[in-house]
Amino acid sequence: MPVTLLSAVDPFPTDAGKKVVLAGFLDYLVDRRGPDKVHYLLVGGQARPNFPVKMHPLPKPSRRAALGAVVTRTGTGRATLQESLLSSRPLDRAVRDALDRIGPSLEIYDTIRMAQYADPARSGHQICYLDDLFSERYLGMLAAGDRYPDVEMRPLGNFAEHVPTSLRPLADSRGPQRALLRLESELARRSENRAARQFGRSLLVNQGEADRLTRRVANAPRGDVAAVPPLIAPPEYLKRQYRGAPEFLFVGLLALPHNDDGVRSFLTNVWPGVLLRAPGARLRIIGKGASPGLAQLARSFEGSVTIEGYVKDLTESLSSAAALVNHLRFGSGIKLKVIEALGRGVPVVSTGVGADGFAAGAERGVLVADDASLFAEAMIELTDPAYNLAVSEGARAHFADTFSREAVFACYDAAFALG
Repeated sequence: MPVTLLSAVDPFPTDAGKKVVLAGFLDYLVDRRGPDKVHYLLVGGQARPNFPVKMHPLPKPSRRAALGAVVTRTGTGRATLQESLLSSRPLDRAVRDALDRIGPSLEIYDTIRMAQYADPARSGHQICYLDDLFSERYLGMLAAGDRYPDVEMRPLGNFAEHVPTSLRPLADSRGPQRALLRLESELARRSENRAARQFGRSLLVNQGEADRLTRRVANAPRGDVAAVPPLIAPPEYLKRQYRGAPEFLFVGLLALPHNDDGVRSFLTNVWPGVLLRAPGARLRIIGKGASPGLAQLARSFEGSVTIEGYVKDLTESLSSAAALVNHLRFGSGIKLKVIEALGRGVPVVSTGVGADGFAAGAERGVLVADDASLFAEAMIELTDPAYNLAVSEGARAHFADTFSREAVFACYDAAFALG
């Protein structure tokens, strides 16, 4: 029987974490149902011949419809800003028409943005992929702003492409930012709770967040809430020949607020301490979307820091690195960059926020430190080849147990009931 996945995100190229997750879902669905039985309903998309499943482009809400929904829905506390900006009657009709033509046995809705188009009468045949808890993400950004005055929150992140240009300045100054985050957090909490009660199953990528959402709706009729790991394409693995060079990597889409802040705070608070202990140390920042401010900060380190943009295959870049650094001060979900590193046997040094959802410890390949000096010390310790090898072997075992294709497909079989 056909399966549909409704999203406003084109999963290809897989140059951002969200796209990786969606591409992994398609990979699994094609494996279990075949490409002719999998339908991708893409808001604002365009059909193209190389898409791996049947693509159904849907109309993106007009600027007028988006602004109207912001006033009538977000302004009255009925929906989040991200839901309102993707809300329109023509899109609702297009979704229903497509589902009527396809007749799917399973409907998958990508986050609360698309969940608003689900027919409650079919809830037993519907799954909502919540990604992570946006409500907690926004609260985390507010808390980080209180704790760290230098945080630049940029709350729109990569959702800015769906926001009319006239509204974007509202999120550029600190006062409106905080008001927007408070509002979105409360409205997102309501929508997340509603999805957990309405859908037959709701999915998150972080087990801790799945547990918290379950507790939030414990006293009301609800569907199942579960966590599923992202599917990372099995990385090419070459036995590491690390020999002690103090070279480190940061990987991530730099347009995302938590990545931008993570790199800035790392360069400001941790990297000088690393250079004191290892003057020849190098940091390679891999990811697109660097802001001018971040680029200027990187240049201030006189060649020890480089920003290299998007790299499709990380195997070569990671092979010579002592570790992946993941210095995040806020964020939610589970960080795909950590999985990428574990799959290649690369040790990870992370803050507690960045390691949320992972088993930690040298034997699992993930070292956690929140203090700047301890973070730098963990990095320097990994330049010892023997210790690096031991942590590297722990990283590989961690990936095989939890994030290998076989392990992830087993979780998806339970979540999507297509096994």
